[in-house]
Amino acid sequence: MPLAAVGSSVSVIDREQIEARQSVFAIDLLADIPGFAVSRSGGVGSQTQVRVRGAEANQLLVLIDGIEANDPAGNDEFAFENLTTWDIERIEVVRGPQSALWGSDALSGVVNVITRQPTDAVSTQGFAEAGSFNTWSGGARLSGKLLGTRTGFSVSHVDSDGINNSLTGDEKDGYRNTTATLTLAGNPATNLALDFIGRYTGTTKAYDTTDFVVTGLPADSADVTDVGLGYFRAGGSLSLMDGQWTQRLRTAWTTTDSDNRNEFGANGSMAADKYGVYYQTTWHFGADSRGVPRAMNNTGNAVTLALEHEREEFSQRGTATPFGDPNQDQNLETSAAVLELLLTPVDRLSVSLSGRYDHNSDFDSVSTARVTTTWSTETTGTRLHASFGTGQKAPTFSERYGFYADQFVGNPDLKPETSTGWELGFEQQLLASRFGDRFTAGATYFHEDLKDEIDGFVFDPTSSLFTAANLEGKSHRRGVEAVLNARIADDLNVSGSYTYVDATQPDAGSGLQTREIRRPQNSASFNVNWRFLETRAQLNANLNYTGHQYDTYFEVAPPFGTRTINLQNYYLLGIAASYRVAKQTQVYARLENALNEHYAEVYGYNTPRRNVYAGFRLDF
Repeated sequence: MPLAAVGSSVSVIDREQIEARQSVFAIDLLADIPGFAVSRSGGVGSQTQVRVRGAEANQLLVLIDGIEANDPAGNDEFAFENLTTWDIERIEVVRGPQSALWGSDALSGVVNVITRQPTDAVSTQGFAEAGSFNTWSGGARLSGKLLGTRTGFSVSHVDSDGINNSLTGDEKDGYRNTTATLTLAGNPATNLALDFIGRYTGTTKAYDTTDFVVTGLPADSADVTDVGLGYFRAGGSLSLMDGQWTQRLRTAWTTTDSDNRNEFGANGSMAADKYGVYYQTTWHFGADSRGVPRAMNNTGNAVTLALEHEREEFSQRGTATPFGDPNQDQNLETSAAVLELLLTPVDRLSVSLSGRYDHNSDFDSVSTARVTTTWSTETTGTRLHASFGTGQKAPTFSERYGFYADQFVGNPDLKPETSTGWELGFEQQLLASRFGDRFTAGATYFHEDLKDEIDGFVFDPTSSLFTAANLEGKSHRRGVEAVLNARIADDLNVSGSYTYVDATQPDAGSGLQTREIRRPQNSASFNVNWRFLETRAQLNANLNYTGHQYDTYFEVAPPFGTRTINLQNYYLLGIAASYRVAKQTQVYARLENALNEHYAEVYGYNTPRRNVYAGFRLDF
């Protein structure tokens, strides 16, 4: 649906922005999204968590071409460190509670990754680059019509020696990533569309484990993790009555497998599979003021019914010790029904009403709801938007059953987390009578209360290990997001954003509200993109500011306990330049962390200093 008809806060990253920034990894672009806080435990390929509007990292749902990509074996988090951009066409971000449409993992928002779709015309593309930390990457893509089917295939590879993730020692923690995507799409009939999408990522990364004996901080080690991530979807859509009635049916499979090893050999593994069947039917009714059927101009009115069933399977393998046996297999099934009503009572006023019912095999049934509205006026260039919704997040397999010798034991009695949130915002075209929509500013206030928040670091006196527990009281998250977009000239664009977040949770001991870790209260981004020399050359500068934030240090020596650490604020400046030397050939270079900042996103972990890369792209 048109962005102007969406009542929630939305940000979009398109292919043009990806190429202007020259970002190999999507996380470099997502870090600039309002409300997003990124925490990386080291250099390239290290664990990367994203917290939206002060929420937890596993309360953000990631979709890849409609496939739920959060890892059930990875605490229901998405592994952002492995998401490369070569096959991505567009990323859509919706902030705020979206559980009424998407269920458990969408408590704080949804990131929708759309890969590059094949076309009828045959085309080939490729790129190669090399740079700091002995890093090189490359990829190729082929698209066209084959035997009546639109076919697209792409593959990319990244290889880096990396940096030393720990603050001591000199061992580098390398990373390799190979990602391949296959898309098949066809139209057996004018009103019938069928498609298949498969995406697989294989990675190998070295990492440093925590020294639980002397320092309690990461230290050089020979630990390596091999990860396989697969996302597959097959389905079709049927359009009836000139597009007034549409139906969609699809199946999806997400599979993940992580195998750990060190100098002594295999060191445990975790795997998960999520299978899903999804059916959706939509009825468009009414016509707009011009007499055009709503189904033809892609705006309300419409009513949608969606039914789905998912099964998740979890497996953990490891060496049994006198402390316990980690070997286990668990499963979970969820059936859900969703009803959504889109209305346009009058021109420039849109309303959406959504409700969802989840029936879970292991928990009580959960109902969630959402209502949004947006109104705009052409005379002043003003758009107002508001939304209210409830969310829920089911406990993860790791929180319920996970076992790590001498560290953590699961709690099978956990309850789902539930939330209530709302937002109110506006967008305003500046000097609209003279410049149209060239200058736009906006701001949004959001507020969310979370009940039964799960704390994964609660001391269990029975086992003398950490465990997970639902906290008493409510966690509060509120703040402001502000954005500015200016097209100063046809070839010169400026954009910026600022976010203030106040996120607190009840202390497990005292019950008093304490500030949540790894959520900076203040963050901002600023980007300038300039095309010149008849658009053959392009220069992009991006500045990202992260204010000071807190982290927790677990002391391994008397008096033991925990200590709050203040992580200082920092600026990250990236500069990218490109030049099209021929119609089909482009050369480029970029400088990352141009200010050579020494900073930390997670206490005890190193981050890359100034680094540079250069490469070329081919397009035939």
